[in-house]
Amino acid sequence: MTFQSILTRHPLEGFISALRQLRGEYEDKRQRKAVYERTWRELSAMSNRDMADIGIHSSDIPRIAAEAAAMHKI
Repeated sequence: MTFQSILTRHPLEGFISALRQLRGEYEDKRQRKAVYERTWRELSAMSNRDMADIGIHSSDIPRIAAEAAAMHKI
């Protein structure tokens, strides 16, 4: 690192960068939670017969919702 780059860097640059990273991680987590909740809500609204038609049981809902959230891409 040269003297010039030291003088031109903002004193809080590292802190601001860390905050941006935390904000991105928070947003990703928020979106994954939204996918989980939407999937869980939609599957829970189905009747047992409808779920049986597509090969799932009500006990599978949390696992399926978690898988949907894990596959979510921003």
